Amino acid sequence: MAAKKLINLTSSSNCASILFATDEWFATADNLLNPAPPEFVPDLFCEQGKVMDGWETRRKRSAGHDWCVVKLGCGDQSGGGGGVSGGACMISYVELDTAYFTGNQTPRVSIEAMKVTRPLDQTGKDDDNNEDYLYNWMPGAASRLARGTGGKGVRGTGQTPATIQRALEACHAVARRSTPQNESGEWMTILPMTPLKPGYDESRYHTFEIAREIQSQIEAQGGVTHLKLNYYPDGGVARMKAFGHPCHSVEQHQTVADAPSTTIKTQSNVATIYPHSSTEPPPSTRPHPHPELSSELHGGLGLACSNKHYGVPSNLLRPHPGKDMGDGWETARHPDRPPVVSKDPLTGLQDTPLMDWSVIKLGLGGAREGEGVSRIIVDTRHFKGNFPESVTLDACYADPATVSDDVVCTSAGEKDEAKTSVEWFPLLKRTLLTADAEHEFLREGGHISNGRRGVTHVRISITPDGGLSRVRI
Repeated sequence: MAAKKLINLTSSSNCASILFATDEWFATADNLLNPAPPEFVPDLFCEQGKVMDGWETRRKRSAGHDWCVVKLGCGDQSGGGGGVSGGACMISYVELDTAYFTGNQTPRVSIEAMKVTRPLDQTGKDDDNNEDYLYNWMPGAASRLARGTGGKGVRGTGQTPATIQRALEACHAVARRSTPQNESGEWMTILPMTPLKPGYDESRYHTFEIAREIQSQIEAQGGVTHLKLNYYPDGGVARMKAFGHPCHSVEQHQTVADAPSTTIKTQSNVATIYPHSSTEPPPSTRPHPHPELSSELHGGLGLACSNKHYGVPSNLLRPHPGKDMGDGWETARHPDRPPVVSKDPLTGLQDTPLMDWSVIKLGLGGAREGEGVSRIIVDTRHFKGNFPESVTLDACYADPATVSDDVVCTSAGEKDEAKTSVEWFPLLKRTLLTADAEHEFLREGGHISNGRRGVTHVRISITPDGGLSRVRI
């Protein structure tokens, strides 16, 4: 038989569409299906941050991982499940492109597949009146499809845990309905959890051949209609291409190329939080009896950090409010972050050893012994989907006559305290942060530890990664 050229089953030009995505804060999932090559505009920002051409989710701060569901397309403009194949397709290989996602690509993915079959009517026969059965099993899919080609998402949004749970239950329910012997409702794994590389020219393309045994399983059930792309746990991919052919084509084929901001200040047990969406002036704009020693106006310096992929520590010390995400200190997403985020049930904090740090030197000679630090402001302005889960501040007093800045910075990254002569002591215990807000910590409120000790340098530790706009001490 004549060889048949494979087509991209996940291209919006072939009528593929996104039915659901857990999070679309930075960039919507329908970008994955764009047949055009991904683009990058260095100075293009929006309210959520850097504009990226792909599907990019927020840094995961809640439990779980991100995922989306794709309805495959084979060029049928009706979008229905007509024909003997019912819209089902065979898949030969998948290509994932992480173009321009150089510090924010998802570190791992997996892909699952399912053949959704036509439901039965009250007589037990196929419901021929349900022409939308490939879509309407997923809650909210109709709204996405109504917004435009490919199932358009809305940038700057994320689904609630309850909505994600309903969508996951819908995935299990349609699997049990379509394959009655599938009591667990699990989808077929066609690509197990696999690492991805950053989106530089030499590493952006990832091609995965579908194993022969998996292809045999797909063929035995008459093809698949939907894919579920899993991010572990978050991040971005520019394009997804699944090459294959509709099942009605019998010829042999060949291969070819965390919670919206409130509008009022909220009091936590360790800080007062002032969302920038509020009309109330944040504390950084109000007079304070003590000077802002960290400010570059008073000689504050950003000395060192563990990572500066998107911004440098010296930005933290600028006197004016941050103008955008580029005007802050932001680290890359940890490539070895866990596939699924978990939290300590006692503290409510992420259960992870991952963190990034930066060291700043206070101006005016630092805080004197006996006077110490009276107020700290940690500002996540503009960081709405990539703020750190939590922050910790430690301090030291380094006599400039005997201890250099280099020694201080080296000690900041030393995990074995016995190997350094610099004594670091806590100022702020590990504390949860929120998006786009000032977090005010006061000595008189009991928020600051060792508040009367002398301080020359401060180590800012963020868990697990992310960005801060300003730190005012």
